[in-house]
Parts: sequence; C-alpha cells; structure tokens
Amino acid sequence: MALSSLSFLLFLSLILIIYYVVPKKFQWAVLLIASYAFYLFSGIDNVIFIVSSTVFTFLSGLWMQKIRDKMKNEIALMGEKATKEYKREIKKTVSKKIHTIQVITVLVSLFVLAYVKYLNFFIDNINNLFNLFSWDASVPLINVIVPLGISYYTFNSIGYLVDIGRGRLQAERHLGKFALFVSFFPSIVQGPLMRYGDVGTQLKEHHSFDLKNIKYGAQLILWGFFKKLVIAENVAVISNAVFSTSLPEYSGSNVLVGVIAYSFQIYCDFSGGTDITRGAAQMMGITLPVNFERPFFATSMGNFWQRWHMSLGAWMREYVFYPVMLCKPVTKISKTFRKKYGAYAGKIVPSVAAPLVVFFLIGIWHGLTWQYIINGLYNALLISSSVALAPVFKKMIELFRIKEESFGFRIFQIARTTLLLFISRIIVKAPSINDVLPMIKAMFTNFDLSFISLFDNLIVAEQSTETRTLIAKIITIVMLTAMIALLMTVDVLQEKGIKIRETIAKKNIFIRWAIFYSLIFIIILCGVYGPGYNASDFIYGNF
Repeated sequence: MALSSLSFLLFLSLILIIYYVVPKKFQWAVLLIASYAFYLFSGIDNVIFIVSSTVFTFLSGLWMQKIRDKMKNEIALMGEKATKEYKREIKKTVSKKIHTIQVITVLVSLFVLAYVKYLNFFIDNINNLFNLFSWDASVPLINVIVPLGISYYTFNSIGYLVDIGRGRLQAERHLGKFALFVSFFPSIVQGPLMRYGDVGTQLKEHHSFDLKNIKYGAQLILWGFFKKLVIAENVAVISNAVFSTSLPEYSGSNVLVGVIAYSFQIYCDFSGGTDITRGAAQMMGITLPVNFERPFFATSMGNFWQRWHMSLGAWMREYVFYPVMLCKPVTKISKTFRKKYGAYAGKIVPSVAAPLVVFFLIGIWHGLTWQYIINGLYNALLISSSVALAPVFKKMIELFRIKEESFGFRIFQIARTTLLLFISRIIVKAPSINDVLPMIKAMFTNFDLSFISLFDNLIVAEQSTETRTLIAKIITIVMLTAMIALLMTVDVLQEKGIKIRETIAKKNIFIRWAIFYSLIFIIILCGVYGPGYNASDFIYGNF
C-alpha cells in the first residue's frame, strides 16, 4: 500500500476512527494491528523477516537489561559492605559482558541486512573477477527477498540495542509495545529513523483526540501529496529521459536540466513521503523527527547533510561518528601526528577519519553499487577537506575582506554547494560509472536548446500527440515552473522562521479553505496518478 495513494488515506482514516474510539489503554494495540496489516500488503515473507528481527532484538535487549539489573541488586544487597573497589570491578565485568552481547547482536542484525541487500553485489564482483582473469567459473545470483523498510527498522533496532548497552535506556519488557516501535506503519516505508527514547515512549502513551493535531497532520499530508505527485513524478520524466540510457554525446543543457530535475525529484519524493509519514503520526498525537530543513539553502556540503535526511545524520553521528573519533586506533594515530606535525595535525586526524567512515556507510546504505560507494567517498572528501582547510579558508576571507554575513556571500556559498551537489547527483544517477565524467564535462559545455524536447511527455504534452506543439510545451514548462516556485516560496518563508501552518490558521476561514482547495485542485489537475501509475515507487523506499 503506497503512502501517496487513496487506499492509504482510506486505511489511515479507518485506523484513526478506531484509534480514538477504543479505550486509551488499547490504542497501542490498534496501531500494532494496523502496522502488521499495512505490512502484510508487501507480502507474508516480509512479515516473517520483521517478526524475527523484532523478537531477536527484544530478547537481546532484555538479556542485557537482566545482567545490569542483577548487578544493581547485588550491590544493593551488600549495602555498606560493597566497597568502591568491589563496585568498580563488578561494573567493569558487567560492562564487558553487556558489550560482548551488544556487539554480537548488532553484528547479527547487520549480517542479515547485508545478506538480503548486498549478497548479489558481491557475487557480481566475484564473477567480474573471474572474467578479468579469464577463469571458466561463475557464481549464480541468488534470488533474495529484500523486505520493505529493512534498512529503517534494522537501524532503529541497532540504536535501541546500543542505547541499552550504554545504559541510557531501560529495555522494553512488553513484546507487543516494542513490536509497535519496530513496525509503526507510517514510518516503515521510508523513515524517518527513530530512537526508542523519543518515539517508543510516545507510542505507549494515551492520546486524546485533538482537532489541532488532526488539522495540522492533514495539512502536512496534503503538502506531501503535492510534493510527491505534482513535482516529483513530473520532473521524474525529465530526469529519466536524461539518465536512463548511455548516449554517445551529451548535450550540456540536457545534463544540466536533467540534474536539476533529479535534484527536485529526489527532494520532493523523499521529503514528500516524510511529510505524509509525519502528518499521519501527528494525527495520532505522535511527533516523529524532522527529516529535512530546506536543503536547497545549504551553504556547504556539511551544512547540506545537516539539512538532508537528518534522522540518518543524527543516527550516524551518535552511533558511528563519535565512536570512530574516540576509538583507540584513531586516537593513537592522532597522538602520533600531534607529536610529529603539531597540535593542528593531531586534531585533523579524527575529523577526517570519522567522515570517511560515516559517508562510506551512508553510500552503501543507499545501495551497494560502485556509484553509491564513490558518491559516499566524494562527500567524505569534500567534508573532510573543508575541515582540514578551514584555517586556509578563514585567512582567504580575511585577506579579501569578505563579509561572511553578507547576502552576496551567502548566495555564493549556496551556488557553490549546489554545483558540488549536482556532481554528487550525477555520480549516483548516471547510467554507469563510465558515463559519470562525460556527463559532468558536458554540463559545463555544449549548450543548446535541445533540452526543450525533454518536456515532450510532461503534463500537457502527454494527453494527446496532437498537442505536442511548442505552445503546449511552453504551457507545460510554465506550469511546472510555477509549482516549483510555490515549493521554493514555502521553503524561503520557513527559512525566515515563518511557520506556515500556524500562519494559515490565523487567516479567516475563506482564505484558509481557498488555500486548501487550491492545493487539492492542483494535485488533481497536475498530479501523476491513476491506471498504470505505481505510487509505491518512493525512491527512498528502496533503500
């Protein structure tokens, strides 16, 4: 069941009615049943995976909690007899046990994720190696089921286990309530990633009917539909036309328009789906993490990743970035560099090592292909070099007397970041690795008006071959440009700190409903849906 479908809206409406009618103590049970019913639409085999993962994580968490509770009880029973040395030793022993369990359970979870998502990548590369050396051998590909949302619920589960291992979280003792956290149906398709301490506790709480939550949640869902069906699906026609096949020669204008289209496609597809998810949760009184904060206004690649897929960034920062920075090998290398090359060199080592690991993992999280791996390393290189060269940039700014707070300098930063981001998008979206450099080169050369043909299959032009005229194309381009302008206007207002839903709520009823009906009318008129349309194809749903 796709989030951007009428069936999802009907399903959500039914669940909301039941959710607020039943006694509050059963609300969590309604959501659990709804989540598994929703998940069943993806196939019974997928349900087996998520149930197994849930039970394994639940029991592992209880095991660690039991060991920690036993230690606390022993210390309490001894009372004043428990010396500081005894407490220190028993805590050290218990910490080692818990750490061992934590490592094993996390590795098991990662192994299952790697098996279903990446097995055939390794097989492909093994076969390529055989071909390289002309060996008469090959390993057959394996038909592996990739369960819906496995990356999301696996990372949520790993975060839960690590938080228990660190003593920051008490293990959930109710299997059903923990199962709801893992399978919560609005977020299972494409996130956002959640921490149990933030969302798991909300799912267990009693929620009263709140008209404000219903209205604001519905508005967020409507905006998500606009992003997904009107913008993402329409610009996808353009990006697919450019990036679907290898071409002997690339028109620079085609590549530039194609990468701009893909940038809007992936943003509106992913953030639109997240808006639907967060809106559905808000209607239930549950607040999910914000996943996007206007990434087109990023002033650096580091700033971009603070605005894009924020829940993944927060997860990586908490469970990968800081542990890598503080791990013994990195600390040892840092000390060595400090002795040989000075304090600044010692500081740079962890600041470079951690992003390399993080963005390599982000790359393969999106998909284990060489293009995703290269893109991850590309982002790591940009962010690491920006950290390493920060003093140089600062001196250049002082030398040229640049006012960092000026509007012109910020526009320069945004333009620079956008260009670097376009290269990143081409690395991922190009038909093959061999096409990446020619497409990047073409983007800066060979401009013409051939990109106009990319609009042939858009909104107006697809209705009839007779309307495929220059006038129809111009109308289509103007219409799509207007929709993107509306999107960017909202982003600009939010960037200035204006809260859109709260602002609309203050308007009189005629203005409010004029806005809502206009948006609904635009979705019906310009959205891509209906027979032959697969609404389930959210880009990040495949990650």
